[in-house]
Amino acid sequence: AGVALESLRAAVRAGTFDARGIAPPREPTEMTFRQFAENYKQRHVIGRGLALAQSIDHRLKALLERFGDTAIAAIKTADVDDYIADLKRPRLVNGISGRRLAPASINRSVGLLRHMLNWAVGREYIVQTPFRRGTDLLVRPEMEDNRRRRRIGPDEEANLLQVTSPLLRAMIVAAIDTGMRRGEMLALRFADIDWSRRLITLRGTTTKSGKTRVVPIGTARLLAVLEWLRLDAAGGRKADDTAVFSNQVGEVTKTFKRAWTIAILKAHGIAPSWRKGTYKDLSGESLARLRAIDLHWHDLRHEHASRLVERGVPLAQVRDLLGHASIVTTERYDNQRLEALQAAVARLEDGKTFSAVVEPVGP
Repeated sequence: AGVALESLRAAVRAGTFDARGIAPPREPTEMTFRQFAENYKQRHVIGRGLALAQSIDHRLKALLERFGDTAIAAIKTADVDDYIADLKRPRLVNGISGRRLAPASINRSVGLLRHMLNWAVGREYIVQTPFRRGTDLLVRPEMEDNRRRRRIGPDEEANLLQVTSPLLRAMIVAAIDTGMRRGEMLALRFADIDWSRRLITLRGTTTKSGKTRVVPIGTARLLAVLEWLRLDAAGGRKADDTAVFSNQVGEVTKTFKRAWTIAILKAHGIAPSWRKGTYKDLSGESLARLRAIDLHWHDLRHEHASRLVERGVPLAQVRDLLGHASIVTTERYDNQRLEALQAAVARLEDGKTFSAVVEPVGP
């Protein structure tokens, strides 16, 4: 019994304890990371219908370049540390040197690797991951500042709406007035709109949380946008199964990244320039100007939430409108304008003043 107990303690310290019994660890698999990644993609990501399937190839690219031909059982903690160190180095991106990945980008890549190797343990391809030894966490995530504070003022909003095509203009209004995510908007069908009650139903199959939620049509301009989008080229109504954000012949909008990029630059008085011989990639100068403006499509959702909070809407209601699982996430969208903060502090004013001379008190 004493020998068995000591063996159990040794297994726990080594991180090789198997709840099904104290047995010799299995021989490590010789499966390469490339082979394993394809298995993970097909069986876990695609097989389970995860939203990650849309971006998995892109997210796996850097990991495959680094670990592609390495046996997954041979990936050590030092290898992961070296990978993180390389991700932190300055690099050339879109013709601009000295670019660094944000901590969030590094964490996403390393987090995917962590999840994959944990999945490998569950599949019994390996006996432990390089991220832990027993209960000790060996690789810690980078510190992130996830609170983005970019706001969209009335003038910037007006300029964006002025320089865009009617369809993109309608999408901008819908994003600001509903807080819908890009994917939720593109998946929306006219059958999802209750015109009499002025409600938009976002089906669980299209939302990030996987849960259905209802978004009210709260502004006259949003209602006008939806009514305009409903009209086809002949002035009739599009069918209920037609995508809301489609052109006049009902063709679905699949991507609008290029149009959005051009709109941002034009709204700030910048004429986009392109790399020599192409009308696809922006020049280095235009890219630098775009990054200086620092406006993302997701900022429209942030703006929607921030405006609600500024108008006194409780965070719990903002949470439900945005479809957040936790109010902690919603708090990141509580970005008050400087003018609002200044007005709040001004309420402390009571007419008192200050003097360096202390006046005597009492007789």
